[in-house]
Amino acid sequence: MKELVYIIQTPPFWLKTPPLSLTYLKFYLEKEGLRVGILDLNTLLFHSSKSTTSTWLTLSSNFEKSLFEFVEDKYSQVLDDVYKKIKDAEFIGFSLLKRNTEFSLALAEKIKQRFPKKKIIFGGPQTSILEREQKLNADCYWVIGEGERPFLDIIRNGKRRIYRFQELENLDTLAFYDFEYLNLKNYSLHLPLFSSRGCPHKCRFCSERFLSKKFRCHSPEYMVDQIKYLKNKHKTHNFVFCDSLINYKRQWLHVFCRLLIKNNLKINWEAQIRVEKNFSLELAKLMKKSGCYNLFVGLESASDKVLTLMDKGFDASSALCFFNTLRRGDLHFEVSLIFGYPGEGEKEFEETINFITKNKKIIPKIAQANLFLDYLNNFSGKSLPENKIKKRLQSFINIIDKEKIKYTKSFIGNLTYS
Repeated sequence: MKELVYIIQTPPFWLKTPPLSLTYLKFYLEKEGLRVGILDLNTLLFHSSKSTTSTWLTLSSNFEKSLFEFVEDKYSQVLDDVYKKIKDAEFIGFSLLKRNTEFSLALAEKIKQRFPKKKIIFGGPQTSILEREQKLNADCYWVIGEGERPFLDIIRNGKRRIYRFQELENLDTLAFYDFEYLNLKNYSLHLPLFSSRGCPHKCRFCSERFLSKKFRCHSPEYMVDQIKYLKNKHKTHNFVFCDSLINYKRQWLHVFCRLLIKNNLKINWEAQIRVEKNFSLELAKLMKKSGCYNLFVGLESASDKVLTLMDKGFDASSALCFFNTLRRGDLHFEVSLIFGYPGEGEKEFEETINFITKNKKIIPKIAQANLFLDYLNNFSGKSLPENKIKKRLQSFINIIDKEKIKYTKSFIGNLTYS
């Protein structure tokens, strides 16, 4: 039986875990009675080309712009196989991110040349940016926001070209998903999870606040059942939450951890977490007992002035108290930092440096440190010159090297194009 819909994950894209957003879409549409195929072209081409992870994941405009032409020249058979797979599908979907947009648009154009009657649907975070830039091709369908309901509407009706923020109200109505359609040997041992969509906070530097209208979450019971399903299906104990934060509701996190323990799932999980005032030691210990082995914390700055400008909702003293609680709960965590946010002067930069060095025995690791990027041009003329911010970043690296503070080298300055 041939697929009515084919969704393609194009390169370059993250390699560690299977494409979860496309998986959600596949299982949603199949629950509605549609036949859906997914092709992870990203992983397929990565392994076919025998590229290095560094080459694939390092930001490079030249690499991204020339990748499709390179694949056509050197790996045309791979693309021929793609055309064969999608031959009988009526709808072809792509998930656009900043890095894979060039490849996706080029592949979509080739598909339309070969199969003029096929309908192309573009979704993903980059569609909202393209709309702002007035670059939406009128011959295609465009989904702004999450994809399940709009995708179904397009297939059944297709009366409009742009669909905006048609969000699911109750996430627990979604079918459980698995990854049997993929070869999991091509990924890490960690399976991805979403317990929520959107973010209840509105940090000014973060573009995610424009990707959804409402914050919604699964119930703790649903998430535990989904984990149990994946664990039994794929014989794994390792999971990573892709949510913006795991502590959006303290009571939710309490119940979730207790259910993991009660069900004796014995899993290992990591997540992103927000600095929270008066975070309890009891909850930290509960998270550890339930299998949490690592947390990513968006500190971004240790200057109270900059934190206020960012609308982070906490100050440096609250962050330190939070970190102490995590350590007392025996939870490993890593922090991210942003340098050069508008309003950060030398004084504010030094406050962040001093905070990190003074508390190096409390903070286990620097996960990420990057230049502030004005994705949406909200600070035109207010941002510091890039070379000045780069000097601050280099100064920071020199200091943490001298202080022997652990950090992930590949995630230092990794959001800036070379």
